[in-house]
Amino acid sequence: MNGELRTPSAPMARRVLALLLAHADRVVPMELLIDELWGEEPPKKARKTVQTYIYQLRKALCDEGSGQSQELVETHPHGYRLPLQDCRLDVREFQNLLREGREALTRGRASEGAALLRRGLELWRGAPMEDVESGPLLAAQTARLERLKIQALEQRIAADLALGGNQSLLEEIRDLTHQYPLHEEFCAQLMTAAKRCGQRGEALSAYARLRRAMAEQLGLEPSTRLRELQERVLAGHDEQTPARAGAAGAPFQLPPAIGDFVGRRDELERIERAVRETGPVPGVRIVTVTGAPGMGKTQIALQVAHRLRKDFPDGQLKASLHMEDGTAQPPAETLKELLAAVGHDRRSLPERTDDLARMFRSWAADRRFLLLLDDAAGSEAVLPLLPAGVDNAVIVTSRWRMIGLPGAVTSVEVGLLPEADGRRLLAQVVGADRTAREPEAAAAIVAGCEGMPTAIRAIGSRITAWPGHSLADFAARLKDEGGRLEELSSPHLDVRRYLVGAADRLPYAAREVLAEISSAGDADVTVTDLAHVLHRSVPSIEHSVELLTAHRVLTPVMQNGSHVLRIPPLMRLAFARDGHSRTGDSLAGEVTIHDSRCPYAAQVCSCPLALGAHRSGKRQLRAAPAC
Repeated sequence: MNGELRTPSAPMARRVLALLLAHADRVVPMELLIDELWGEEPPKKARKTVQTYIYQLRKALCDEGSGQSQELVETHPHGYRLPLQDCRLDVREFQNLLREGREALTRGRASEGAALLRRGLELWRGAPMEDVESGPLLAAQTARLERLKIQALEQRIAADLALGGNQSLLEEIRDLTHQYPLHEEFCAQLMTAAKRCGQRGEALSAYARLRRAMAEQLGLEPSTRLRELQERVLAGHDEQTPARAGAAGAPFQLPPAIGDFVGRRDELERIERAVRETGPVPGVRIVTVTGAPGMGKTQIALQVAHRLRKDFPDGQLKASLHMEDGTAQPPAETLKELLAAVGHDRRSLPERTDDLARMFRSWAADRRFLLLLDDAAGSEAVLPLLPAGVDNAVIVTSRWRMIGLPGAVTSVEVGLLPEADGRRLLAQVVGADRTAREPEAAAAIVAGCEGMPTAIRAIGSRITAWPGHSLADFAARLKDEGGRLEELSSPHLDVRRYLVGAADRLPYAAREVLAEISSAGDADVTVTDLAHVLHRSVPSIEHSVELLTAHRVLTPVMQNGSHVLRIPPLMRLAFARDGHSRTGDSLAGEVTIHDSRCPYAAQVCSCPLALGAHRSGKRQLRAAPAC
């Protein structure tokens, strides 16, 4: 204070000061202070002892001239706070410079970013809290700061390498590899700088030291990335930075397109035309391919993407926006995958979604590539992933309608596969000769699949596995609703599980409505019916219906002055069998009245008050005795 060192000499008071500084301007609860000082075995008078240390700290920090010592450490109901306000704290300054440096790097300003990171690193004078005995909390803070320092070093050196400072960096990186013998990134940077300076021997020696240290201390081999770098050094290949790599190294991530694809000519032509032609609105060209589950949206997008590979010399990237368990993948994780695919080191990428998005847009700005975003949960999931540049194109597949996307947007709706194309697809899977021998049975099988290419392929693979069974056998089985979904389940795809899994992403209230309509069989169901049976308000049911409609699993149809809710038969069977969200009452069987106008309220009944007057004769239900 005022140029005078006031750090307390007592070890415990120093630990209290260190913890308050680590949480500057925030209240540190008494429990945290006790945990830090004594762990799981605090003394009986721990709180009193902490108060003593606070008194010692205030006394040490007292400015006798102003008499304001009590303001330096504030007392709060549950702990203490050290307000620094505008005071200079080296940790804060380092973190601010680190953030600003990373932001400059994401914008492509390597020189500015390196300078900011260098200023932050110059604040370091030895190890953090090296003169303080640390408990669990301070030890965690120390480890966090050390990690930030190493990350700042990695990113500053990477920026300097990108600027061509290879020779001047050799000595610094060499020292870092000896200080951190198991750190792969420093080894990779030393190998890169040494090779660029013509010192292949040093590059290979660095790899050998790392490999020996990892084998002795961890029992592991260096990563694939390091082994590939060693091979390039041995082969004498020139190094290229990600920003300068040419089209020859363009990423190509698309999986192979299926060979039995049929039909969809109109959809393919619309997508291809929209991707190739610049629209009236400047910006990235976006095509949304939407439709119900099982319509083949992803395969349609892949067909177009493979056709147009030559139109996008800087690559074709693909990202699935849902994980294997069906949950949506965070945009930050998707951006990391995309940036890693174009050559960035995943370990040196920032964590914030905004920083990653800026970095991806910076890479994309002067390129011409195609991005396929598969299975998006909505526009919000897509917006952070959109690249910059008017020469790029994005194809998005989704079960939801995409609203609010920028640039030149073309929407392509994928509906049921026409019957003729369905027969062609079945012939592709099971063989043209076999379907030609039983054309009527083939047509019946396609009809049982209800225009869903996924279902046609599933039963086609089963038919192929049984060459001795006729197509008529399978067609007869599909007529039985009770076993239809089992017949449409192959070793590669369970259609029922696929359909239920698609709807599982919906909120519980929407799944409850879907299950209840499915349980009603082929009877007409309205919003009012659902409100009675599920004991929910009409607006609540309408909101769920809107979600299901947007998800392409339900269609309101006007009939006799009211909307009747329709579900595709296969979806109805899947949910009726699955039993999702079933309630005590049900539209499928006995219904308990919950209407004060009926004298037999709360009894099992089928009167119009329970099911709605327009549906009173739709189903045979057990009535109350005198209703």
